[in-house]
Amino acid sequence: MASLLRKLSRLSPGGCAQLLAEFENLYRLESLKLGLRLIASLGTKETTPEIELPAEGEESLRGVVETRNLERLVESAGAPDLFSEISSALAENKSLPLIEATIDRHVLARIWKTADTLDWIDRQSVRPLIGEHVDAMNLLIVARSKTLGIPAEEVDLVIVPVNYRLGDALAEAKESGSTTSALRAFTKTTYENAVSEFLDTYKEGGSLHQLEVSFRRRHASSCLRAFSGSPFQAGLPIAFTYLMGYEGSDLRCILSGKRDSLPAEGIQQLLTL
Repeated sequence: MASLLRKLSRLSPGGCAQLLAEFENLYRLESLKLGLRLIASLGTKETTPEIELPAEGEESLRGVVETRNLERLVESAGAPDLFSEISSALAENKSLPLIEATIDRHVLARIWKTADTLDWIDRQSVRPLIGEHVDAMNLLIVARSKTLGIPAEEVDLVIVPVNYRLGDALAEAKESGSTTSALRAFTKTTYENAVSEFLDTYKEGGSLHQLEVSFRRRHASSCLRAFSGSPFQAGLPIAFTYLMGYEGSDLRCILSGKRDSLPAEGIQQLLTL
């Protein structure tokens, strides 16, 4: 994915090329999050667990994980400025979801800032796509924080500092006392349909994975609609980038599902496209 984005960036004009370079960082930092998960699951074992590694940089990532060298892992992901923050979080025994959210906050804030430097037409075409992505991330972080018992002040440190269309519901959800209450706050937003449908069957303390899938599908539909507009704006390559990411994720889900002997309908529930 990162190599594809490099090619897209080289073919794009100035501002759009910079934005695509930031998206390249987004996908590169997925290897950092994967590496942290692998190190956490490795524990005292001597070999890397049987988890699929990305083809791009597989041997390098495997080597870094097996030596448990955090500094090398962060540098190999091209994010040395995150080393201090991640190492401090690990020393304080913060949960892995919080550390991953810190990484997402770092790169998504940069993407939003870069999008703001584009000309008016390009900015208007990319902000809805990026904004919806950020809103979904923040909504899910807040909802999961209730299940994990993470206080609101810690959540403030990891959510992306962008409020696209969540409005006052974001603050209300952060101060709520349960996951259900937090989700009810989000039914007052433009994302009402997705959240309300999920709440119909949700039981407190249950998984939020299906809600995440719903948001990914909603976002993929927004990306597909970008192709019906003008081809001469930055929203088109950004929509293409998102859709390629979803396609790759779906392929991994299908392969993992087949490996684990999941029925076809079980695999379908996990897919975005």
